[in-house]
Amino acid sequence: MLFQPPRVYVLKDVWQNVDAATRAERICSACPDAEVRSFTHDDLPDIVAEEDWGGWGAMGERSEVPPPIPILGLFRFDDEAVRRDAERMRQACPAHDRFRWDVAAGGHAFAWFTSDRQELSPNPQHVCRPQWRIHLGIGCPHQCCYCGLGQYQISHLNIEEYIAHLAELLRHNPWQKTWLFDDGMDVMALEPQWNALPPLMRFFESTKDRYLIIHTKSDRAQPIVDAGAPANTIIAWSLSGPTQSRLVEPMTGTMEGRVEAARQCQDAGIQIRYKFKPIVPVRNWREEATYTVDTALSRTEPDNLSLTVLMWMRASQLKACIPSGLLDQEYLQATEETPDLMGETRVGPFPDDAREAIYRHYLSAIRARNPEIPVTVCTESLEMWQRMGKDLGVTPATYVCGCGAGATPGRRMLETSPWLDAKAGKTWDGQPAVPPAKSG
Repeated sequence: MLFQPPRVYVLKDVWQNVDAATRAERICSACPDAEVRSFTHDDLPDIVAEEDWGGWGAMGERSEVPPPIPILGLFRFDDEAVRRDAERMRQACPAHDRFRWDVAAGGHAFAWFTSDRQELSPNPQHVCRPQWRIHLGIGCPHQCCYCGLGQYQISHLNIEEYIAHLAELLRHNPWQKTWLFDDGMDVMALEPQWNALPPLMRFFESTKDRYLIIHTKSDRAQPIVDAGAPANTIIAWSLSGPTQSRLVEPMTGTMEGRVEAARQCQDAGIQIRYKFKPIVPVRNWREEATYTVDTALSRTEPDNLSLTVLMWMRASQLKACIPSGLLDQEYLQATEETPDLMGETRVGPFPDDAREAIYRHYLSAIRARNPEIPVTVCTESLEMWQRMGKDLGVTPATYVCGCGAGATPGRRMLETSPWLDAKAGKTWDGQPAVPPAKSG
């Protein structure tokens, strides 16, 4: 395991499920100094209040960040029961409404993602692929300065039951070929004790034409290689420069460590790709960007690359979570000159000109090393696509990204509109993923 928590909470029902109990025992055994506490959903509001979960901001705003506390539970494939119990627990602990009660109640196994626009069209501030995303929990031990997922880690253990329902979700959604796992946690953190990745990888290999996309910042390759099922797995590494990987993302793998893990997975026959995401413009970011691109592309052969500058915050939040002395002062000043403009958009705190300059530097470094590899901007605005699209050689409707619904290995461009494809989306039990619009 990647971290050593002082306590582990285990849902009492876990001990009644043979496969889940085996996983729980392995995880607890890997934390020899941790106190193991069993709980029920009725107990959880008091536990959340005692632990004070859900009240943190970004990790970088704290003087000290302890390891997250594992909460080991079970998925419940009854949406109404999950909603009812989550709301009951939330009302019992109103001061902690930011805690993920829905996940703790056994929900959020499969999440329908539409970039905040139910009409299935490009969001002007956030161009991203509509799709099902799959989860086994939420939380992370990596302590990235800009992230708020560090207090607890909910991980559900009934993997075999999960895969049975996932098989139904795939059956009802033949249009979706690639499946992102996971955007709410780094699934490598509890491996190999969790033993979630090997059965998932074997399941996707059995489908022949569907692909699991594992998103990670880890430098640990062995649990994935040891699964022995490389054919239908893609691993997308978030890759950052040396300073960022060591000081802004302190418990992740270093840049060099992530590339080495990618090389090991590539040698095992697994398709790899990189997301330079989120790019934090630290001092000397240009030199570090070029070095990082050269390191990645000289040691491995990814099939595509994505670029995203740090977003989703105001200038005040940036300065609160990342030490100003680490940042390029020109870029820091750019956030201060446009605080009102960038405070109301998802692409803040860096203005368009600043982000574009970063993208163009990365693109130049990539093209110097590999003129042909597909490159895209990820979760960016339509304005940035108007600036960069011609040089990227794709449009918001045709680009292939690191984790989109049609991002199969080796593909250079989409042949159909991802928003039109997603109109066919259905839940695991065959209901429409997007409810029809209400009349009136």
